[in-house]
Amino acid sequence: MRKWICLAVLCLMGATLQAQEHEALNTKEVAKIMTSMNYTNYQHVRIYACSDLKSVKEGDVVKVGIYFKIEEGWNIYDNNPEGHGYLPTRVDWSVPEGCRVEKVEWQKPIKLFENMDKMGYFHGCFVVVTIRVEKLPKTAFEVVADCEWQMCDDRQCIHKKGTATVKIANEGTKKTEFYGVLKKW
Repeated sequence: MRKWICLAVLCLMGATLQAQEHEALNTKEVAKIMTSMNYTNYQHVRIYACSDLKSVKEGDVVKVGIYFKIEEGWNIYDNNPEGHGYLPTRVDWSVPEGCRVEKVEWQKPIKLFENMDKMGYFHGCFVVVTIRVEKLPKTAFEVVADCEWQMCDDRQCIHKKGTATVKIANEGTKKTEFYGVLKKW
């Protein structure tokens, strides 16, 4: 019995570590991310993608971030699947063989409406994945974020899906201009 309780506690601790949340990016950090030419436009939401390293070597840890820039008057919901009456925002990360996702961190959501328990984001949401390069891919590779979200304004909700991609070379460790923003995650 004691083994099962210890296992349950460890599992809960793991779930807590996986769901770590960060405060919202500041204005300068958002402006920095939005300088990325790597973005995809969707109705009322633009997804920017960036990484802290543009090139890696075996053993490196690289952070890849996506930023949902949300049009004024709209919101998207958090990643909590326990919500009622809305679809949570999901990001599924694809990494090449030899790379391993270590953790995924979300910006801390806010309460969207005073009289409801729904949590989400009004202006933007930053999601960062930490990837360990255990075995260097033979060529440059891509980290792909398959995203799904429901965005709402005061009249309607729209379900959307989209993809954001970051390309990373395998020519030794080289930082990008986003290193300073991503290193704190």
